[in-house]
Amino acid sequence: MIIFSEFAEGITKPVSMSVIDKALSSSESKIVGKDLKPRALSREIEKSVGKKFGIEVTFKFVPSLTKDDMSANAYYDQEDDIEGDPSITIELLMSAENRNGINIDGKGFDALTFNLSKVIAHEMLHKSQASNRDFVKPFKVSFTDPKQEYLGRSDEIEAYAHNIAVDLLRNYGSRKDVLSVLKNFTRIPATKSPDLFAYLVVFGMNKNNDVLKKLIKKVILYLKELDK
Repeated sequence: MIIFSEFAEGITKPVSMSVIDKALSSSESKIVGKDLKPRALSREIEKSVGKKFGIEVTFKFVPSLTKDDMSANAYYDQEDDIEGDPSITIELLMSAENRNGINIDGKGFDALTFNLSKVIAHEMLHKSQASNRDFVKPFKVSFTDPKQEYLGRSDEIEAYAHNIAVDLLRNYGSRKDVLSVLKNFTRIPATKSPDLFAYLVVFGMNKNNDVLKKLIKKVILYLKELDK
């Protein structure tokens, strides 16, 4: 069980999810109910967030997705940031069956913007992390498992902690309720936060694991930030 006390370690201040969501929502009239080819959809999303956050939007067809299903990858490029170029790329993942177009309804648009807001906030945190340390590469902790090596990086722990805090608040409704379930965080279902579940699987469901303990501390700090 975790005792929720004050934590000395801080967090990188995130871009407000509401600010990102508001920017994305400006594209609603251009997307909802329209038959858009992938390139046109990417262009409309980029128009809403590209200039404001330094984002480029691309698309990719992946065989694992069925028609009308979508997902997204995102990347932050420190070298582009140093050069003053757009430093975040969002890659919309789509089924090849939607090559000729996709029609997104209001509910689908809400789901899309929520997921994109999380993705953008995640990468914007990486951008702030790099800037805060004057673009010096962070020290890497050595793990033999490549998944543990990736998820065990301090930058990823912090950025995924924000993702997890957003998911848990959305699913449990209040910071008080989230703090309650976090006391036994290894029992939180995958449906409540896929990112938290991924960490639990990779680090063996061990509540005493140092990476998981650091992750949960960061989640708690972001809950406080998101609750403001």
